[in-house]
Amino acid sequence: MITFQADTLFDRRLGEYSFKREDLDKIHNLVKQAESNVLNDLKNGKRGFADIVSNEGLIDATLKLAKEISAKYKNLVLVGIGGSALGPRALFKALRHPFHNLLPYEKRGNGMNLYFLENVDPDTFKATFDAINDSETAFLIITKSGSTIETMSQFLLIRESLMKKFGENGYRERTIAITDPNKGSLRNIVKYDRLCSLPIPENIGGRFSVFSPVGTFPAACCGIDIERLLKGAERMRDSILNSPTWENPALKFAQLMYIAYTSYKRNILVIMPYRDALLDTAEWFQQLWAESLGKERNNKGEVVNVGMTPVRALGVIDQHSQLQLYIEGPHDKIILVIGVKEFRHTITIPKILDRFPDVSYIGNHTLNELIKLEENATLESLIDARRPVVRIEIERVDEENIGELMMFLEFATAYAGELYQINAFDQPGVEHGKKILYKALKKPGY
Repeated sequence: MITFQADTLFDRRLGEYSFKREDLDKIHNLVKQAESNVLNDLKNGKRGFADIVSNEGLIDATLKLAKEISAKYKNLVLVGIGGSALGPRALFKALRHPFHNLLPYEKRGNGMNLYFLENVDPDTFKATFDAINDSETAFLIITKSGSTIETMSQFLLIRESLMKKFGENGYRERTIAITDPNKGSLRNIVKYDRLCSLPIPENIGGRFSVFSPVGTFPAACCGIDIERLLKGAERMRDSILNSPTWENPALKFAQLMYIAYTSYKRNILVIMPYRDALLDTAEWFQQLWAESLGKERNNKGEVVNVGMTPVRALGVIDQHSQLQLYIEGPHDKIILVIGVKEFRHTITIPKILDRFPDVSYIGNHTLNELIKLEENATLESLIDARRPVVRIEIERVDEENIGELMMFLEFATAYAGELYQINAFDQPGVEHGKKILYKALKKPGY
């Protein structure tokens, strides 16, 4: 199980910036209500992000289609943006070799190459097709609404190209859609073009969809064990739902972030993993936290303009770029360090160049030891500078632990929304921007 460590917030070295135990008592009733509201939404089926990990029918369908596609094609190009791409990319970067697409099949174990078309940058679009042979490539189109302009514009280009090169059957064989099960433009195109498809359940929004086919299908295609991923997520879900209120780790995280924002004016959350493989997980969480909690109005319709700004950093790299600001800059941040106990490899630094003691002293230590010492040094230096910091620690970066971590963060976000008394599952600010874009492009009805 992952562990959430927050005692550092109450460390006396923080001085006047130390959290007080009575801060927790003041919001006792609000926390209980938040927990109850999330549980009720899960029980009545309003929110499906937790139960999706136990949907055996959908899991079986996802695995079956992934097996068929990966047996036919070498590459999978995922076309999506936001929640339709960040979750799959986080899984890919965390759980596959960092140079997966460059390794020969026999060295990387198994699985397709996975490429992402997210932004509508024409140079990136063209470069992707420079890197692949599209006769060896399947294309995965993901959009819950079925009308996401960035995704659908690239889909139109791909559809036309595949039709010209391979004909209608060749296009159909190479194209998979993941979208709303019943409605939307992409669902209608699936029916019209007779494409293979998987559903995004109606009670799951894009940024909460990583355990749906949005995340699990491309993960299975590139060789990730999604049964172990979902096992870890299910274990965390059950631990959260069966914990007493004050032992619920995700609820504890949410309430401490709420206190940081409301009582201590800490309006920036820095997410700093100490593992390269987790940088994209931090980016996934950045969207989850920002889009869920940044809201103009509360559930009563009152203007509140709430939301903690998430910023991603990477240890050790950003000790040499951002940490100066966090140590000596404004007192407006709380730092979340994500540590890993075990690495896949142990690398020992050679004991050489003794005539240069300023360098040779590091000999006989390991890179594993070094990165952990750097993590602890950052934690201690932040506390000494009176900067609030918390830590999540995971055993290792594997399917079960990543499943646990992402489920933990999804629950924490849902709880935080209830503490702020806002809707954590909509995005009206983004929708307004879409309407402006549709009008500029003269979409019918706009």
